[in-house]
Amino acid sequence: MKPLNSRLLTADLPRRVLFLNDVSFQYGAGVAQARQVEGMIALGIETGVLAWSPGGIELGHVATRRIEPDLWLGVREVNHLEGGKSLSDDAVIAGILMEVARFDPTVVIVGNLHAARWPFRLLTALRDIGCRVIAFLHDAYLFTGRCAYPGNCQLYLTGCNETCPTATEYPALDPSLIAGAWQIRREIFGGPDGIEIVANSDWSKQMFKTALPASRAVETIHLGADEFIFKPGDKHAARKLLGLPEGKPIVLCAAVNFRENRKGGQHLRDIVAALRDEVTFAAFGHNAQEIPGMIGMGYHLAADKLALIYQAADLFLGTATEEAFGQTIMEAQLCGVAVIAFQAGGVEEIVRNEITGKLVRNGDAAEAIAAIRAALSDPRFFAVAGPWARQYAVARFSNWAHEHRWHVFFNGQRQAGTGFNPPALAYALDERIDIPSTTTHRPSWPAEGPFINEEHAKIFETTAALPGWQTPGDSFKLYEMAYHAGDVILEIGTFGGRSATVELRGALANPARTQAPKFYGIDIVDDAITRTRQILAGEMLGHYCHLFHGNLQAFVKRWSITPTMVFLDGDHTFDGVAADLKTLSSYLKPGTPILVHDFLNHDNDTDSIGVKRAAQDWEKAGHGRFMGCAGCCALYVTL
Repeated sequence: MKPLNSRLLTADLPRRVLFLNDVSFQYGAGVAQARQVEGMIALGIETGVLAWSPGGIELGHVATRRIEPDLWLGVREVNHLEGGKSLSDDAVIAGILMEVARFDPTVVIVGNLHAARWPFRLLTALRDIGCRVIAFLHDAYLFTGRCAYPGNCQLYLTGCNETCPTATEYPALDPSLIAGAWQIRREIFGGPDGIEIVANSDWSKQMFKTALPASRAVETIHLGADEFIFKPGDKHAARKLLGLPEGKPIVLCAAVNFRENRKGGQHLRDIVAALRDEVTFAAFGHNAQEIPGMIGMGYHLAADKLALIYQAADLFLGTATEEAFGQTIMEAQLCGVAVIAFQAGGVEEIVRNEITGKLVRNGDAAEAIAAIRAALSDPRFFAVAGPWARQYAVARFSNWAHEHRWHVFFNGQRQAGTGFNPPALAYALDERIDIPSTTTHRPSWPAEGPFINEEHAKIFETTAALPGWQTPGDSFKLYEMAYHAGDVILEIGTFGGRSATVELRGALANPARTQAPKFYGIDIVDDAITRTRQILAGEMLGHYCHLFHGNLQAFVKRWSITPTMVFLDGDHTFDGVAADLKTLSSYLKPGTPILVHDFLNHDNDTDSIGVKRAAQDWEKAGHGRFMGCAGCCALYVTL
């Protein structure tokens, strides 16, 4: 990373940015804003903050780098401008506009407004005075009628109103005002001319687009933290400094307030009660000490103190049942700590399942208990999970990565995949040619030659040492599929990671794909998950991947993804293949390519396996179209 004083403001960056929020650098969203402020300053942008109630917390209390005085414009408090009380909305807006004008910003980034209760018409008023206005999505507040997290309530999709089940909870709103609050958000953010939105996670982005499908494009800018502060350290030295006991593994938890329902307090109590004789539980945050068996470590904002606490842990446990992102999970991984967490919201964008940690069914304390025990008893997991957690987090959530995402956003670039891209070329089955021809490659997408590039032509040889049986034709087709259709790759039967490596190399080779590919690997054999985890780590590909121990039917109940290609190499029995193809038919978009492994295997003729018969029956039933053979595989597209 370049030193701060060598950064020069480039022409594609704004001259001055003003952050506008309710409580400045307090609490989770406040810490996120502080890190965004540091990022703007590091880019050479003059930056200031206008907040309703900063709480006396200055940037220096939470910053991790030297604050450039020529670029930092400070925090200005406007506590007298509170909405919903003595002042009218027009008076609040007028007062804020006057304060904003003092900063003379090019861009205003609006964060949480919950506590200040500022009217949403403020955003259009800011745009009317010539500012570029960007609303940063920390939670659900920008697309519901009032709540930060809707839970199981679906009113935000059809119209929040006076029947809101949580109207008296923070941020509370008179039920008679909720319908209007829901509607004003549609007016301000809806349509192609709506206020710009940036989300803290792809989950937040998807939630917003589902609630306001007519809104303009939403970009994701994941939060970041200082990788030079949040880093692995001496575990035993950290425990000694913090007064934590030795002798048992330490599982660390964190929350601003453990009394908040969505932080999973009751689940955490159950987990601690079940494991307190096996592990030591510690937590930082308000009211942690109220959980029996938990060592409370107080609430902290200073990054170096937080890093020391993470460094003392063997595992980090996240029990939030609603979570837009998960900053503490990100920080733990930067410190090289593997994570066990409920699969909620944006958490799965931070934790790589079975690679940097384990994601368990949301709200399932029993599954979390089993995952903690499994992790602590598996040295093969820890050999990869902790180091890879650090590697992945540095690549994705470091200060540099965060600043780069803002730079890309400001200069107008958008992250994109290649989109839905079915194969266009089909070849009739001719077993006299297809069965003996395991080394040739016929493109399924229009191309000038058989191979896309030099890597494609050599992919079988360069991956030959990796575990996993393939013919050259298999490798060539997997690489080609992923190059053209590998935005979201689903592999059923990972075995050892060779096919995953081939697919990801193909997906990453396409220069049109500026958005990172996503790989999901399924296997019922625990050793296959372990082998694949190790291979992906060694090939430096793990940060694109999630691995799942189970079958396809269990996977689709847990993971809400839309695969753009599938490699089917799981249960080779007739019933197993038929069941997988049936599930895929109900799950995939029509036109999705599926490469069926062992279609040309001679064992199909003796019924030792049932791949070919199951695939052909599936095709005859009108569910798939045969596109040709490659190696020992058959390529189909769903109908």
